Amino acid sequence: MKRRRIRWGRIVFILLLLTLLPVGGRWAWEKLTDTRILIALDAGHGGNDPGATGFVDETFLTETTVEALAELLEHDPSYRVLLCRELDEGADVNSRWRKANAHHAELLLSVHGNSSEDPAAAGFEVYPSPPGRQYHEESFRFASLVADRMGETGIRLRGEGGIRYAYYIDNVKNLVDPSAELPDAPSFAMVDYPECPAVLAEQCFVTNADDVALLGTEEGCKTAAWQYYLAICDFFGTLPQSPTQ
Repeated sequence: MKRRRIRWGRIVFILLLLTLLPVGGRWAWEKLTDTRILIALDAGHGGNDPGATGFVDETFLTETTVEALAELLEHDPSYRVLLCRELDEGADVNSRWRKANAHHAELLLSVHGNSSEDPAAAGFEVYPSPPGRQYHEESFRFASLVADRMGETGIRLRGEGGIRYAYYIDNVKNLVDPSAELPDAPSFAMVDYPECPAVLAEQCFVTNADDVALLGTEEGCKTAAWQYYLAICDFFGTLPQSPTQ
């Protein structure tokens, strides 16, 4: 009787596998034949880490913007979206870029908000993968497109046309303009390690009232999301879809 129970258990297990294989096969086939471009979106900070605080919390800015941008991309038949972390949840930075790599993302955009003790500090800046990285040229091209589009909102572009590099030297963050002599040092993990073009955007200063009014409110974040979306379309050469269609 014991041998018979073991034998029937194996039979049930095999039948279950045979039942599930068509479902798994269809899922795998759909993934293999999906020609949409995969965009990885990273909402900076999150969970127990609110990021910078000011007239708004940085996490509010990043999550509101990424949510709006994800909706625009999902509406567009050219794209599909991967969130590096789920909204309203936290995740360490290494798990975020690793998730993008594991899913073979073709572009990564990490959204952040800036801050300063000086309330007059203001503007937008974007950090591409620095020189020497595999995807530096493509990252710089995308960063240029993002800066151009964000400049259309009227926000001040910091750095050289809105673009800077970030390096950590002796654990101190150094911001360097592209025309300056560039050190050989680590950058932001979200632009150093992705296996695709990647940029990190500082959307506005959450400590500046005018910046927040422009790109930090719910409507301002939607404005920023639209500009990011246009830059993505510029980068891949696709026609943007109207958000009302």
